[in-house]
Amino acid sequence: MLRQFLVQVLWAMLSTLGFGLMYQMRTKKLLFAALGGALSWSVYYLCMRAGMHEMTSYAVAAGTGTLFSEIMARLLKTPVTVFVVPVNIAMVPGGALFHSMLALMEQDTARFIERGRYTLSVAGAMALGIFIATMLFRIFSQSLAIIHGKAGRA
Repeated sequence: MLRQFLVQVLWAMLSTLGFGLMYQMRTKKLLFAALGGALSWSVYYLCMRAGMHEMTSYAVAAGTGTLFSEIMARLLKTPVTVFVVPVNIAMVPGGALFHSMLALMEQDTARFIERGRYTLSVAGAMALGIFIATMLFRIFSQSLAIIHGKAGRA
């Protein structure tokens, strides 16, 4: 089980690294993005092992990756999208999308609907996780700004 976990986390990290290289991320940011990709996949894997529903696991993992991205963006003074996209890329249901399109091309309506619904469910769960994490981070940041008397300053 540990070996399977480590292999999956390594592949998630490498896929994030590859995505970052493809889009010419700088070395320091690339390293943190790869760590975020490993973190996101680790959370997904552990949620699944804990018995959570698959879509809930995707939402929690995407939310965790987004919180990591928000923090790294602030620390490295970088737009958050530089991290959010690569950090969550390993969880994108590319295989399911391929199989749903293949079913469409083969005119297998039942399989197309089944795979398409799954693909949209994963994408929706990830979007929900990203949205919730972003909103929570903004609320937290604004609350800190109010406490420290920095609210309302431009």
